[in-house]
Amino acid sequence: MENKPNRIIWHHSADDSTGHQADKINNYHKSRGFPKSILGFYGGYHILIENDGSIFRYRADNEIGAHDANENINSLGVCLAGNFNLTHPTKEQKDSLSRVIAVWRQLHNIPLNRIDPHRMGDATDCPGKLLPDTWARELITAPETQTIEKILREIIAFVESKLDD
Repeated sequence: MENKPNRIIWHHSADDSTGHQADKINNYHKSRGFPKSILGFYGGYHILIENDGSIFRYRADNEIGAHDANENINSLGVCLAGNFNLTHPTKEQKDSLSRVIAVWRQLHNIPLNRIDPHRMGDATDCPGKLLPDTWARELITAPETQTIEKILREIIAFVESKLDD
Protein backbone atom coordinates (compact mmCIF):
# COMPACT_ATOMS: atom_id res chain seq x y z
CA MET A 1 0.00 0.00 0.00
CA GLU A 2 1.29 3.45 -0.92
CA ASN A 3 1.37 6.31 1.57
CA LYS A 4 -0.61 9.34 0.37
CA PRO A 5 0.29 11.95 2.98
CA ASN A 6 -2.40 14.32 4.21
CA ARG A 7 -1.03 14.89 7.71
CA ILE A 8 2.30 15.60 9.45
CA ILE A 9 2.93 14.13 12.90
CA TRP A 10 5.88 15.52 14.86
CA HIS A 11 7.78 13.77 17.64
CA HIS A 12 10.79 14.07 19.92
CA SER A 13 13.31 11.30 20.49
CA ALA A 14 13.01 11.70 24.29
CA ASP A 15 16.81 11.30 24.38
CA ASP A 16 18.69 14.25 25.82
CA SER A 17 22.12 13.29 24.45
CA THR A 18 23.68 15.99 22.29
CA GLY A 19 25.34 13.77 19.68
CA HIS A 20 23.71 12.51 16.51
CA GLN A 21 20.95 10.03 17.25
CA ALA A 22 20.09 8.58 13.81
CA ASP A 23 21.97 5.30 14.27
CA LYS A 24 20.76 4.86 17.86
CA ILE A 25 17.11 5.33 16.79
CA ASN A 26 17.55 3.04 13.79
CA ASN A 27 19.01 0.27 15.97
CA TYR A 28 16.30 0.71 18.61
CA HIS A 29 13.51 0.53 16.03
CA LYS A 30 15.15 -2.52 14.46
CA SER A 31 15.22 -4.23 17.87
CA ARG A 32 11.48 -3.54 18.19
CA GLY A 33 10.81 -5.26 14.86
CA PHE A 34 9.92 -2.19 12.81
CA PRO A 35 9.75 -2.87 9.06
CA LYS A 36 12.79 -2.06 6.95
CA SER A 37 12.22 0.92 4.66
CA ILE A 38 12.89 0.99 0.94
CA LEU A 39 15.87 3.18 1.85
CA GLY A 40 17.30 0.36 3.99
CA PHE A 41 16.54 1.73 7.47
CA TYR A 42 14.36 0.60 10.36
CA GLY A 43 13.68 4.07 11.79
CA GLY A 44 9.93 4.53 11.84
CA TYR A 45 9.98 8.26 11.09
CA HIS A 46 10.27 9.64 7.60
CA ILE A 47 12.77 12.23 8.79
CA LEU A 48 14.88 12.87 11.89
CA ILE A 49 16.19 16.37 12.60
CA GLU A 50 19.35 16.27 14.70
CA ASN A 51 20.29 18.93 17.29
CA ASP A 52 22.55 20.68 14.76
CA GLY A 53 19.65 20.92 12.27
CA SER A 54 20.95 18.20 9.96
CA ILE A 55 18.27 16.03 8.42
CA PHE A 56 18.37 12.24 8.25
CA ARG A 57 15.84 10.43 6.07
CA TYR A 58 14.66 6.96 7.16
CA ARG A 59 11.69 6.57 4.78
CA ALA A 60 10.45 7.91 1.46
CA ASP A 61 7.32 10.07 1.57
CA ASN A 62 5.31 7.46 -0.35
CA GLU A 63 6.19 4.79 2.21
CA ILE A 64 4.01 4.10 5.24
CA GLY A 65 5.88 4.98 8.41
CA ALA A 66 6.07 3.26 11.79
CA HIS A 67 5.92 6.29 14.08
CA ASP A 68 2.37 6.47 15.50
CA ALA A 69 0.32 3.33 16.07
CA ASN A 70 -2.89 3.30 14.00
CA GLU A 71 -2.01 6.66 12.43
CA ASN A 72 0.85 5.78 10.08
CA ILE A 73 -1.24 5.49 6.92
CA ASN A 74 -1.38 8.75 4.98
CA SER A 75 0.84 10.61 7.43
CA LEU A 76 4.45 11.76 7.49
CA GLY A 77 6.45 11.41 10.70
CA VAL A 78 9.19 13.84 11.66
CA CYS A 79 11.21 13.47 14.84
CA LEU A 80 13.41 16.07 16.50
CA ALA A 81 16.35 14.74 18.50
CA GLY A 82 16.04 15.75 22.14
CA ASN A 83 13.88 15.47 25.19
CA PHE A 84 11.44 18.37 25.20
CA ASN A 85 10.26 17.56 28.68
CA LEU A 86 13.67 18.97 29.73
CA THR A 87 14.85 21.39 27.01
CA HIS A 88 13.59 23.21 23.94
CA PRO A 89 14.55 22.46 20.32
CA THR A 90 17.60 24.29 19.00
CA LYS A 91 17.32 27.18 16.58
CA GLU A 92 18.85 24.92 13.93
CA GLN A 93 16.13 22.32 14.53
CA LYS A 94 13.39 24.96 14.28
CA ASP A 95 14.84 26.25 11.01
CA SER A 96 15.09 22.74 9.53
CA LEU A 97 11.63 21.73 10.71
CA SER A 98 10.04 24.84 9.23
CA ARG A 99 11.70 24.04 5.87
CA VAL A 100 10.65 20.36 6.01
CA ILE A 101 7.06 21.28 6.84
CA ALA A 102 6.94 23.93 4.11
CA VAL A 103 8.20 21.45 1.50
CA TRP A 104 5.85 18.67 2.62
CA ARG A 105 2.88 21.03 2.69
CA GLN A 106 3.67 22.16 -0.84
CA LEU A 107 4.36 18.66 -2.23
CA HIS A 108 1.38 16.96 -0.61
CA ASN A 109 -1.08 19.84 -0.17
CA ILE A 110 -1.20 19.35 3.60
CA PRO A 111 -3.28 21.98 5.42
CA LEU A 112 -1.87 23.80 8.43
CA ASN A 113 -4.47 22.24 10.72
CA ARG A 114 -3.13 18.75 9.86
CA ILE A 115 0.24 19.31 11.55
CA ASP A 116 -0.11 17.52 14.87
CA PRO A 117 2.04 16.40 17.80
CA HIS A 118 2.24 12.65 18.42
CA ARG A 119 0.24 13.07 21.65
CA MET A 120 -2.94 14.03 19.76
CA GLY A 121 -5.29 11.13 20.50
CA ASP A 122 -2.53 9.06 22.13
CA ALA A 123 -1.52 8.32 25.72
CA THR A 124 1.92 9.94 25.47
CA ASP A 125 3.45 13.32 26.21
CA CYS A 126 5.50 13.17 22.97
CA PRO A 127 6.85 15.57 21.73
CA GLY A 128 7.41 16.86 25.23
CA LYS A 129 5.62 18.87 27.88
CA LEU A 130 7.56 22.07 27.13
CA LEU A 131 6.03 22.44 23.64
CA PRO A 132 2.39 23.33 23.04
CA ASP A 133 0.35 21.34 20.53
CA THR A 134 0.48 24.25 18.07
CA TRP A 135 4.27 24.74 18.25
CA ALA A 136 5.11 23.29 14.82
CA ARG A 137 2.22 25.14 13.16
CA GLU A 138 3.42 28.38 14.70
CA LEU A 139 6.86 27.90 13.10
CA ILE A 140 5.16 28.22 9.71
CA THR A 141 2.97 31.17 10.63
CA ALA A 142 5.59 33.14 12.60
CA PRO A 143 6.15 36.72 11.34
CA GLU A 144 9.85 36.05 10.68
CA THR A 145 8.92 33.05 8.47
CA GLN A 146 6.50 35.23 6.51
CA THR A 147 9.19 37.90 6.14
CA ILE A 148 11.73 35.37 4.84
CA GLU A 149 9.17 34.01 2.35
CA LYS A 150 8.37 37.58 1.22
CA ILE A 151 12.07 38.37 0.71
CA LEU A 152 12.58 35.13 -1.24
CA ARG A 153 9.58 35.94 -3.48
CA GLU A 154 11.02 39.42 -4.11
CA ILE A 155 14.45 37.99 -4.96
CA ILE A 156 12.91 35.44 -7.34
CA ALA A 157 10.82 38.17 -9.02
CA PHE A 158 13.92 40.37 -9.39
CA VAL A 159 16.00 37.52 -10.88
CA GLU A 160 13.17 36.59 -13.26
CA SER A 161 12.86 40.22 -14.40
CA LYS A 162 16.59 40.31 -15.18
CA LEU A 163 16.29 37.09 -17.19
CA ASP A 164 13.63 38.77 -19.32
CA ASP A 165 15.97 41.71 -20.11
